[in-house]
Amino acid sequence: MRKKFFLKNLLLFLVPLLIPILILGTLSIVITQRYIQGEINKNNLNLFNQIDRNIELIFNEIDSLSISLGNPEVLYRLEDILQTQTLTLENLRLMKISQNYINAPVTAKPFIESIYVFVNNDHNQFLANGVGLTNFSEFHDVSWRDSFNNNQNKTDVWTEPREIQRYSFEAPIPVTTVYKNLFSTVQNEPNGVIVLNIYTNYIEKLLENIVTYPDQHILVVDGNNRVIFKNRRLDELKPFDLKEILLSDTSFTLNTNEGAYLISQLHSSKYGWRYISITQGQGLTPIPFQLSTLSLSLVLLSFILGLLLTYFLTRRNVNHIRNIITIIDYADRGIPLPATSSASGIDEYDFITQKIIKNFIEQNYLQVQLSEKKYKLQAAELLALQSQINPHFLFNTLETIYWKVVGLTGKPNEANQMLEYLSDLLKYALDTPNRIVTLEKEIIYTKNYISIQKIRYRDQFDVIWEYDDEDIKRYSTVKLLLQPLIENSIYHGIKVKEGQSCIKIKINRFESYIRIAVIDNGIGMSRERLLEVNHMLGLEEQAIEEVEHIGLVNTNKRIQLTYGMKKGVRIQSKPGVGTVVSVCIPY
Repeated sequence: MRKKFFLKNLLLFLVPLLIPILILGTLSIVITQRYIQGEINKNNLNLFNQIDRNIELIFNEIDSLSISLGNPEVLYRLEDILQTQTLTLENLRLMKISQNYINAPVTAKPFIESIYVFVNNDHNQFLANGVGLTNFSEFHDVSWRDSFNNNQNKTDVWTEPREIQRYSFEAPIPVTTVYKNLFSTVQNEPNGVIVLNIYTNYIEKLLENIVTYPDQHILVVDGNNRVIFKNRRLDELKPFDLKEILLSDTSFTLNTNEGAYLISQLHSSKYGWRYISITQGQGLTPIPFQLSTLSLSLVLLSFILGLLLTYFLTRRNVNHIRNIITIIDYADRGIPLPATSSASGIDEYDFITQKIIKNFIEQNYLQVQLSEKKYKLQAAELLALQSQINPHFLFNTLETIYWKVVGLTGKPNEANQMLEYLSDLLKYALDTPNRIVTLEKEIIYTKNYISIQKIRYRDQFDVIWEYDDEDIKRYSTVKLLLQPLIENSIYHGIKVKEGQSCIKIKINRFESYIRIAVIDNGIGMSRERLLEVNHMLGLEEQAIEEVEHIGLVNTNKRIQLTYGMKKGVRIQSKPGVGTVVSVCIPY
């Protein structure tokens, strides 16, 4: 029933609640994604333009050198000087001007490591910044000549990563070398080259400082799809194949197991270079992604709240219905109604429940009256039985017997003591009109009963009392409570046992009740016998006189009637160890 109501309420409450939130969340995500895409394209375009301006400085330098040194007249005279090895005043002036051309950029531009100018000659000489005219056999950096020999007829401009070691004790310096051919005035083919060495670390540091997003990779690729500069190590791009990116010349989104990556590209206007940005989706723009996350969180929160609300309403309604069904069932069986919780407000279920309770009370009012009359009739019958015995007649008879014994024996003896104790007990039982007495008074007359039994059984047992004097004066109990409990210990536990025995009577006060326990070390009871005795305690009044332990059963009934308790007397026993009979009296 609960599952059926839950599913019904779930559809009733949750679906209307989630539909607008889902629509709002979906629109928010779509708009956010479009906004992100536009922002990325805009930011990457600005980034690429900034990179392009910095790269243009490199191209401008080599183009400027190409214009200055590639002039046919200058190139012819340089070629003539290197070939003839003759220096005139005019040639010296030209060499000085050429040296200034290559020294000035190195001095002014921090990203330039060195510049070389080479024209084919038989003496293997070339111009180098800061040095002037030098020879391949004397200079520290000559590996670039092999690249020139291999590529001079293939392309006009090319690049390659290299390392320059100026001194043997110095660590190599990573550089990116840009080559630009110089063409002969006689032949239409490269006759020399301008070599521009760029500090690789300087450019890559520049790329690191201008990135827009966290974990963004910036690559500068030449016309041969070779990475020239980068802001981070290439081995960090593990989720995908770099070749796929380098071979593509458009922007696209790459999906991997670790998430989506946005690939953006911009082509340089010179020499076929490209600028590539690789950015993971979650690191693009924090605010839009936080908005998407917040929207999804609200959808999830709404779902959870709707689920809890549905569960709460279902549980409340099912409990109301079960309560109504229980009340109807109790009414059909004629037993008292179960306890109902009070509510501050009245809903339809409370109204129905109150109506059922009202009808139940009205229909069972006559049964309550009949039960009350039955109880009064039983009380009257008990009083009638008690009134059949004249207390004065009993006391006079006991007194006559007392003096008769004294006359026969000539002096008081144990019989006289027993008669005195018995007279006090009868007076306590019959002359006292109240059913409730103090524990102190109950203990006094119980001791008289114990004295009679000790005389009868010739001190076969000892009695130990354990209680607080203040407690027995302060708290009360039903009259003649202890006598049946002690009698049960004597007749069923100690009488049939050989040797000396002991009965201990303990009275302890707890938070809301007084516990009275009669403990003996008699023969005890087996588990089966204990079950039989407990069964006797639950018999109806009509069958009490037909069972053993009638005093124990009567005491149990008196406690139940007096204090409204379901269980009065509690019994614990173990064969060969003894028996504990206890009673809890509320106060």
